[in-house]
Amino acid sequence: MLPWPARSPDLSPIEHLWGIIGRQLQRHPQPALTVPVLIDQVQQAWNSIPQTDIRHLYDTMDERLHACIQNSGGYTGY
Repeated sequence: MLPWPARSPDLSPIEHLWGIIGRQLQRHPQPALTVPVLIDQVQQAWNSIPQTDIRHLYDTMDERLHACIQNSGGYTGY
């Protein structure tokens, strides 16, 4: 477990990935009405994220850390 500043979710790559998944689920033609369907839709959304997007989150971590420090742990725009 890593300590994150309380007001900087933009540092966490998984938060960005959850955002991508959430947007995909909102655009899904049939909303999930059961937990098994939701699990399936989340898995499909996760599998559809291009590896280049995940790599970009990793590669920009240094920039996000610097932006967070400059903004004293506040919103960075990422």
